[in-house]
Amino acid sequence: MRKRKKEHNLKEQYIKCNLCNSNNYKVLFKKRKAERVVPLTDKYSASKGIMCTDQVVKCNKCGLVYINPRIKEDIIIDSCSKGDDKVYTSQPEGRILTFKKEIKLLKKYKKKNGKLLDVGCAAGFFLHVAKQEGWNVQGVEPNSWLADYGRKNFEAKVFNGTLEEAKFKDNMFDIITMWDVLEHIPDPKSALIEANRILKPGGILIISFPDFSSIFAKLFGKNWWFLLSHHLFQFTPKTLKRMLRMTGFKTLKYKMHWQILSIGYLLKVVKVLSKNPLILLGRSVVSFFVKLFGLQNMNISYYASQTDLIAKKVK
Repeated sequence: MRKRKKEHNLKEQYIKCNLCNSNNYKVLFKKRKAERVVPLTDKYSASKGIMCTDQVVKCNKCGLVYINPRIKEDIIIDSCSKGDDKVYTSQPEGRILTFKKEIKLLKKYKKKNGKLLDVGCAAGFFLHVAKQEGWNVQGVEPNSWLADYGRKNFEAKVFNGTLEEAKFKDNMFDIITMWDVLEHIPDPKSALIEANRILKPGGILIISFPDFSSIFAKLFGKNWWFLLSHHLFQFTPKTLKRMLRMTGFKTLKYKMHWQILSIGYLLKVVKVLSKNPLILLGRSVVSFFVKLFGLQNMNISYYASQTDLIAKKVK
C-alpha cells in the first residue's frame, strides 16, 4: 500500500494555469487522505464517482480552478482509455431522453442538418439521437469499452482516441458538441483550438459543464458532488467564456442543463457522492417512499449545477 502511494507521488507534476499560463495561485482545498486506494482506471472513469482528494487551486490572475499538482497527462489519458463504464450505460432511457431535449439547441442555431462531431461521445447515446434527427454524425471517445458499446449498439462511427489523434480535416464539421467533457481533458485550451480548426466558419460549439459558480458549488464547498477525481478543471461561465474567446469563439448563450435519470439511480449516486448528513438523512427518507411505491425506475428531470454554453466560431 505504501509503495503504491510513493509511485503516484513520483508521477505527479505541477502545472501552469491552462487559461493564462500563470504559476500564481491560491489553494482552495488541500490534498486529503483518500478513504481507499482505487485503480487509476476508476479514478479517471467518468461515472465511478471517485471524489477528489487532490489539491484544488484557483489562479490568482484569471480565476481558473484546477487540480494542481496532478498525475502526468499521458498517464491520465491512458487510464481513461481502459476499464468499463457499466454505471453510465445502465441508464440508456434517461440519457436518450436528456439528449432528445438537448437536440433542440442544434435546431435553434443550425436550421440545416449537416456534419456533427460529438467529442467524448461515451456510449454514443447523443450520436444515436442526432442521427435519428438526420445529422451526419461522428464521435471521438478515448475509452475503448465505451467506443465499442457505441459501435455495437448504435452502429455509430466512433474514433477511439483523443480529439487531436483523430486528425480530422480543416473546416469539416457544422457542429461540435462536448457534453460534460472539457473538465476531463488535461489540456482543454488545446482541445478548443483543435475544435476551432475542424469547425466550419460560423460553426457552432456546444459545451455542457459543471458550473463552479453555481449556488450548489458555493453551498457545499469541498463536498460539492462535482469535485471529482477526474474533473481536472472547474469552469465558470466567466473563465470558459474567456478561454473560448482566446481560441476563436464567441459565446452566444448560457442556459441551465437539465438531465433525466431514474430516481433509483440518483439515490445511489447521492449515497456515493454526498458526505452531508442532512442530505443523507433526506436520501433515506426519500428512498423509503420510493421503495414503498415502487418508483425506482421512474425518470425525473433535475438540475444539479450543470450549464450549457453555446458558442460560434468567429476566426
